[in-house]
Amino acid sequence: MSTWTLEAIRALGVRTDLPTLGKIFGVSRTRAYQMAHTGEWEQAGIRIVPLGSKYVVAVQSILNVLGHGDSESGTGNGTHGNGQVRSAGNAADDVITGPPGQVADWTLR
Repeated sequence: MSTWTLEAIRALGVRTDLPTLGKIFGVSRTRAYQMAHTGEWEQAGIRIVPLGSKYVVAVQSILNVLGHGDSESGTGNGTHGNGQVRSAGNAADDVITGPPGQVADWTLR
């Protein structure tokens, strides 16, 4: 199991695919597609755009759901989306340990 950091998620660019989204949230490829089909990702706040037989995932929406959507470039105002202050200079702060809200049962390590 890989560890997804904020830097690694931001490095994906503007969009990614469902298998990568599933890896970030620790769900299988099959489950990621099921969740896209049933609208579960969108209910959780992840923007999924069907494109033919594929799905495109907006990376910014992943960051927003994880509470780190304050900046696309990583130079935000020092707060998480939930109002918590980020401490500067600690690499451990960039490791995703779990998203807030509806998807709190997904644990990322």
